[in-house]
Amino acid sequence: MNPIPHRQNQEPQLRLLRARKRILDDASIWLVVQFGLTVIMPMGLTILALFQPQIRPWAAAAALGVTLLDVLILDRMQRYRIRLSAKIAEAFDEAVLDVPWNKLVGGKRAPYPEIASAERRWVRWGGTDDRLRDWYPLAAGRPPLYLGRIICQRTNLWYDGELRRHYGRWLIGLGVGLPLILLAMAGFVGLTIDSFVTTVLAPTAPILTWSAREYFRQRDAADAQETLRGEAEALWEAAKQGECSEDDCKIQARELQNAIYLRRASTGLIFPGVYKQRRKTMETAMNDGAEGYVSELKLGAAAE
Repeated sequence: MNPIPHRQNQEPQLRLLRARKRILDDASIWLVVQFGLTVIMPMGLTILALFQPQIRPWAAAAALGVTLLDVLILDRMQRYRIRLSAKIAEAFDEAVLDVPWNKLVGGKRAPYPEIASAERRWVRWGGTDDRLRDWYPLAAGRPPLYLGRIICQRTNLWYDGELRRHYGRWLIGLGVGLPLILLAMAGFVGLTIDSFVTTVLAPTAPILTWSAREYFRQRDAADAQETLRGEAEALWEAAKQGECSEDDCKIQARELQNAIYLRRASTGLIFPGVYKQRRKTMETAMNDGAEGYVSELKLGAAAE
C-alpha cells in the first residue's frame, strides 16, 4: 500500500478540493451568464426581430455590444478562475502524489486568503465532502507510490479528455443547429438579403463566435490530452517493466505533471450540466481502468 488513498482524504487536501470546487463553480456562473448573453439573448432578439422589423437595428447593436462584453469581461473572468483552480489542483497533487512544486511552470502558489475564502463560501453554500473524498481511484493505493502516481495521472488525463470530446460534440450541434433554425425562420417570413444580414446574421454573430471558440478550445484540449496520454502510457510501460528506477520515474512523472498543470490552466470550462450528466458513468469507468492497471502489475509479477 502507498499513502495516496490516505493523503487525499486528509483535511488539508480536502480544504484544497473545497476551495477549487467553489472557484470552478464561480467560473461556471460566469459561463452560464456568458451563455445567456451570447446564445439565448441573440436567439430571442433574432426571433423577435423577424416579426418586429422596427427593432432590427437595435438587435444588431445589442449583438455587437454582447460580443465586446464577452471578449473584454466575461471570458476574462472565467480565465482568471481557471488559472487559480489549476494552482490549487497542483497543490493537491503535490501533497497527494508527492510531486514537488515546480515554480518555473506553476509560478507562485495560489494565495492562501483566496483559498480560505473559497473554502468558506463552499461550506456556506451547503457544499459537502461526499464528492470530494477518494478523488483518485482507491486502486491506485495498492502498488508502490511511483506506480500509483502514474495511475492517477493516467486516469486524470483519460477522464478530462473523454469529457471534453463529449462536450465538443454538443457544441457543434448547438453552433450549427441554432443558426439553421433561424435561417429557416428567415426563409419562412421571406426576408431579403439585406434584411437577413441585419435581422439574422448580425444578431447571431455572438452565437457563432461563442460556439466556435469553445469548440476549438475543447478540441485542442482533447488533442493535447491524447499526446499527454501517450507520454503517460510510455512512462507506465517503462515503470512496469522496471526500465526506470523509482527516482527516475518520479522525475519523469514531475515532467508529466508540468504538462497536466499547463493543460488545467489553459483549457476552457465545461458546462455544469454536461459534467453532472456524465459524472457517474465516467467515474465508474475511471475506477475500472485503475483496477485494470493494477491487474497488469499482478500479471507481470506472475509471469516472472
